[in-house]
Amino acid sequence: MTFWDFCAPLYDLAEKVNEYAYNKMLKTVSDIVPQGASVLEAAAGTGSISVAVSQKARWVLCTDISDNMLKIARRKAANFSNITVDKRSIYELGEPDGAFDIVIAGQVLHLIDEPQKAAAELRRVAKSEVILPMSFTKNLRGTAKFGVSVYRLFGFSPKIEFTAEDYAAFLPAIGFENCEFIQLSGKIPMAVAIWRK
Repeated sequence: MTFWDFCAPLYDLAEKVNEYAYNKMLKTVSDIVPQGASVLEAAAGTGSISVAVSQKARWVLCTDISDNMLKIARRKAANFSNITVDKRSIYELGEPDGAFDIVIAGQVLHLIDEPQKAAAELRRVAKSEVILPMSFTKNLRGTAKFGVSVYRLFGFSPKIEFTAEDYAAFLPAIGFENCEFIQLSGKIPMAVAIWRK
């Protein structure tokens, strides 16, 4: 069992530690998605972003590799006829070039071994935009640092951690050049990066 399968039942609860910023992120991403767009969310976890954007999207393909995360995503998506939940790797999404108006990959590129390979796949399937939300867990203090420390006890182990400046430098290094950044304040600061073809 992977860390993500193990923590799936607690994942949404963990996001509540940073609820203010997380809810702002969901609204920001939803506001970016055009009415009637086709959307792919890679590494969707429990599907919260997919559900948020489904109000505007024509169709959302919600993907992840964790079976337990996908079980929760399917429960969330059960009342939405325009969300399909499927097991897919961020490295091989199994869709044609430019298949989706919008591609979303939130809080994942810092967790994987080959972010450049994943970034290339995200760009490949995107017709116009890739949206990349990220939390900044580097140099945290107080309760936010404690909350992330507890998560680490259960196996949370990012390959890299970011400040806002680090993330802005990281994205061009993996092929996402000239991103627009929307900064979001909260206990754990966040940003939504938007890359356009």
